[in-house]
Amino acid sequence: MGGSAPKGRPTPKRRDTTPQRGPVKAPKTRKEAVQWQRQQVRGTSRSTSGGASGTKRVTGQAHREALRRGDPDALPKRDRGPVRKIARDYVDSHRMISNFLLILFPLMIVGYFIPFLNIAVIGLLFVIVVEWYLTGRRVRALAVSRLDSVREGPWSLGFYAGSRAYMPRRWRMPGPQVRIGDKI
Repeated sequence: MGGSAPKGRPTPKRRDTTPQRGPVKAPKTRKEAVQWQRQQVRGTSRSTSGGASGTKRVTGQAHREALRRGDPDALPKRDRGPVRKIARDYVDSHRMISNFLLILFPLMIVGYFIPFLNIAVIGLLFVIVVEWYLTGRRVRALAVSRLDSVREGPWSLGFYAGSRAYMPRRWRMPGPQVRIGDKI
């Protein structure tokens, strides 16, 4: 009961209950400050990495390289699993209308001033959503034929595939593992 007082007595002041800090020695030169900072970083990285799990820390560049290669340990949670791999390979091997979705955004801005163009853009967005659903159904059928059980539905797989499809190939992470037209 460090911060509370017994019944009938006033609550003690914070300065009386908290331990007193010793004097802090501020670094006098830039060199001392850098050394102190390095010691702090080493102290925190030792406590976070290694530990019971034995995982090693990788640099940002090494992580990006592993992600580009499609290393399963480097993938974020949403990209993990054999079903998502099938979806990525399917999208990377097919040409889709969604590949041109980024072009629609400037057209939407221009369409704000031209009503006919705005209706066309909305219609094209509807076609893209339908394409994503059909892609999700195809990917799910492929996954069911190759794997024992697939828990994801066509909508979730379709939106995952669509979110990958509208990105230009060189921007996709993890990087494409198959070429356009390859058999999956």
